[in-house]
Amino acid sequence: MADIKVQSAWSSGATGSGVTVAVVDSGIANTLPELEGRISSASTDVVSGRNTPYVESSSHGTRVSGVIASNFNGFGTIGVAYQSTILSIRADISDCKDKDDKVCFTSSDLVRALDYAVANGVKIINMSLGGDGRLGSAFEAALLRAVSSGAVIVASSGNDGEANPGWPARYAVDPRFAGGVIAVGSHGSTDVMSSFSNKAGDTATAYISAPGEEIVTGCEGTSCWRVSGTSFSAPHVSGALALLMQAFPNLSARQALAILVDTARDAGDPGTDIVYGRGLLDLANAFRPTGTTSTPMADGGAIKTAIEPGGFIGGAFGDAFGRQTALNTVLYDAYDRMFAVQLGGAYPTAPSRSYQPAPFEQNQTATTSLTLPGGGRLNLVAAQPGPTPEPIAPRHDLYNAPWMGDEPRQEAMLNLESGRLSFSAWQGRGGAASPFGGAAGDGFSALAQADHAVRGAMRFGAVTVSAESGGGDRRMPLRRVEQDASTYSRASIGWRGADGGLSFSVGALDERLGPLGAFLPGGSDFALPSRTAFYALGGDWTVTPGLRLIGEAGLGSTRIEGRFLSMDRAAISSNWRLGLLTGCSILCDRISFTLAQPLRIESGAFSAYLADVPADYFDPLTYSRRSFSAAPSGRQIDFVIGGERYLWDGSSVTLQAVASHEPRHVADAAPEFALIGGWRRRF
Repeated sequence: MADIKVQSAWSSGATGSGVTVAVVDSGIANTLPELEGRISSASTDVVSGRNTPYVESSSHGTRVSGVIASNFNGFGTIGVAYQSTILSIRADISDCKDKDDKVCFTSSDLVRALDYAVANGVKIINMSLGGDGRLGSAFEAALLRAVSSGAVIVASSGNDGEANPGWPARYAVDPRFAGGVIAVGSHGSTDVMSSFSNKAGDTATAYISAPGEEIVTGCEGTSCWRVSGTSFSAPHVSGALALLMQAFPNLSARQALAILVDTARDAGDPGTDIVYGRGLLDLANAFRPTGTTSTPMADGGAIKTAIEPGGFIGGAFGDAFGRQTALNTVLYDAYDRMFAVQLGGAYPTAPSRSYQPAPFEQNQTATTSLTLPGGGRLNLVAAQPGPTPEPIAPRHDLYNAPWMGDEPRQEAMLNLESGRLSFSAWQGRGGAASPFGGAAGDGFSALAQADHAVRGAMRFGAVTVSAESGGGDRRMPLRRVEQDASTYSRASIGWRGADGGLSFSVGALDERLGPLGAFLPGGSDFALPSRTAFYALGGDWTVTPGLRLIGEAGLGSTRIEGRFLSMDRAAISSNWRLGLLTGCSILCDRISFTLAQPLRIESGAFSAYLADVPADYFDPLTYSRRSFSAAPSGRQIDFVIGGERYLWDGSSVTLQAVASHEPRHVADAAPEFALIGGWRRRF
């Protein structure tokens, strides 16, 4: 049961209840507690003149049936579909041509068995039997009638250790029965093909493997049978079909079989191979949505519910999406199966910050400066990394990783100065950071991850008025580059005196891929294009020689309009930072203390109009509006201590310690710590 991951089906409520499985075999014992209530009253014996459907407990048919339907009753063993019903069709004869066979079958009796199963409306027929040759035109006609009625036949591959299955399993790839017959081989507890099992061979596209070694079944009293053979692999598949057809009553038996084949766990050579065929039976995979999935919308449309790899919501939202239940709804997969789903899972939280010291990069810089008429100057600066030795260890994180290629960090800036006026244009690549920092609101403008920007400024003595605008592409692992993913604009007024300065900024941030640093690819139905208006105040002040205070606070208002998710009211966000920089006489020359709150949503609410999960599978869908808070459960506060020491040889050592309370704005999250050290010397 663990090997086929049946717990995934059971935990969803699937037991096989209401589904009948026909077992064409040697009859069934009706006295075992393990099968009490599991045997159909229509069970029969198709051998002419015998009329003995019920047999002693040790029969082959009883043990096969036990694998499918043994009761979950606290003793003995458990069937795969432990509340399913067995229609036992006895078709064995004792007059076997091979003296080593105890149970054998004639083609004519198997014809009657198939027709009886069809007449009783059974859609799953287990045939743990087989031989070396085709079973004749009459059997093939009966098999065609069974498949045409919507039934599927689960046939054991045989126990001769051969390269191909026996018959009737080999009918699985006959075009007349394609999709209606499956050949089943056997593997053991280590997922290795059993030595006795006939392999997939020429039925590889319609062959899967299931446990068939040391199977416990046929329990009565205090004893059970421990048996091996592909006869006991096949009923694992039959039971799995019963679970699927109960859990998803819209499925036909052929669709259920296709799901088991498509979701089999790969084994042996990659893909379909001549040993394991399509792979190993895996109910965890079978009970997951398969193929393209979609969620219905009230307007008659649908949204594709595939989660984009590498996507995440902005860190300011923390766990707001993960802890809500408002986005519970339904989705349908490629087989039109209905699943309950929590759409909040499509918005993973932002990755944790990677605390790493910035590597020293020796730049090659070219500078050109021209004097213009009237005293103006035109400056052009271009820089790119110079040759550096190989690092002791590679440094990669989510944004700087080998799968993105080794794009060199390059940048160029044109600067024009004329009297009070200055104008600058900058272009960067390879992760180069914008040089237009230092004004209030940097925390918001940095979310654009700009790779180009322009800035104009006018000075009036100690006051500077400036405006800037920029934008950038976004790149993520294994994703195409998202062109022009975000843009920002900012206007600032700043004052700078002898002892400090103050600046105030207003701006706007447009993010096509999601709010406040999110990465939700534009082609996704989960994309949340947003626009944020922000306001920020920042400054610094020298209190006494050697003691400097710095601070900044920002406030943002974000509007979001997604494919199905929108905002009832704007999301208000905030960030702030307070710092103290002073001298140090013990072990260091400078020391800094910083207390900061990263950007966090303070208020706001999302809403969506979604389908309700119906009480019954076939109930018509109803829709309702749901809302949830955009604010996270906690508040991250960072405390940072940094120190620098100048050494006698002209080099310097820096050390920074970081402690984060409620990291990622998650209440009760364990504190996180980082310690960063560096040594630098100039030549």
